Amino acid sequence: MADLEVGGQVGEQRQATGSHTTLRTGSYAEVIVNDVGLGRYFEMCRYGRLFSSIVKAVTVAATHNSPIAAATATPVLGLFNPTNSGKAIVLQRIAFLTTSGTPAGGQAVLNAMTVTTPTTATQTGSIFSNLLNNPGATPQGSICKVYNNVALAGIVPITSNEIDLIGGAAAAAAAGNGGPGLAGEDIGGRYIAPPGVLLALMAGSGAGTTWIVNAGWSWIEVDWPL
Repeated sequence: MADLEVGGQVGEQRQATGSHTTLRTGSYAEVIVNDVGLGRYFEMCRYGRLFSSIVKAVTVAATHNSPIAAATATPVLGLFNPTNSGKAIVLQRIAFLTTSGTPAGGQAVLNAMTVTTPTTATQTGSIFSNLLNNPGATPQGSICKVYNNVALAGIVPITSNEIDLIGGAAAAAAAGNGGPGLAGEDIGGRYIAPPGVLLALMAGSGAGTTWIVNAGWSWIEVDWPL
């Protein structure tokens, strides 16, 4: 059997959707992919699948602490994938910043739970499309519900799993301006939330003293089942 030869073309190519093309290669016959070309998130952003949500000036109280232990729990960031959405949430990046005050164990902790009875809380916060063809407008296509800095009233179950620490943490009982600043982490798709899953970014192990934080995250929505 003859060897199968896979070829490519050196240099940039632009082709119409649905057309046949060749792999793009560099001058040393290396395959060029988005991570070293247009960027890791380009393709999903281009097709309107990449979304973000942020929250600012959250004064941390005991209800923001991790883990979620009651329906009074208040995520700094809350993101729910409705049960019949037909989509999966793929986390891409999370950022968490102490802006002032004294943290009580300054880590951000990612919680996740499978919801049997959704919260009755009113959605709080906005979802933005990272395809900025109409910045500030409500994006078309996102299936998520956001619960940023709002108590998860009526949700069942009322406990969740702590699944990750996000970025570096300011030490407990250390002034906020003495911490590491922004704790951002590229999640790189290592958490996938199917329909019926709530993701909640919680803060620390106590209220601290006038501990004020900002936070944000980005995710991709893809068809479910995968």
